Amino acid sequence: MDLYDGNFELKGIQKLEGHTDRVWSLAWKPATGVAGVPPVFASCSGDKTVRIWEQDPSTWSWNCKEVLEETYTRTVRSCAWSPSGKLLATASFDATTAIWENVGGDYECISTLEENRLLASASDDGPIKIWELAKLH
Repeated sequence: MDLYDGNFELKGIQKLEGHTDRVWSLAWKPATGVAGVPPVFASCSGDKTVRIWEQDPSTWSWNCKEVLEETYTRTVRSCAWSPSGKLLATASFDATTAIWENVGGDYECISTLEENRLLASASDDGPIKIWELAKLH
């Protein structure tokens, strides 16, 4: 079944500025953008920050609601929300993963995982592989 009938056009509506280095990843927050809840997403960057963006329902414009910084010493390469949208995990090249929670309207780092020795990888050949970092003697 072909869902594309040629009657659609992608049109840029806003350029979001704030990060001072390349943006590596973004993640849409679950359970937003429906039932009157404005859409929200997180972006992470080489500038060592994570930004939380929210769409203003009255103007439809996107605004940076919060900048999560001073946690990382290197590029933040990945961000992902928990299925409930209550927690946000962000991972950096400095070998740390931070867990963030929205507490009273502000995001707080509630946990930092350091030197995780496990890595999950995926590729176009199908399987997901779990790797463990082992010290060489």
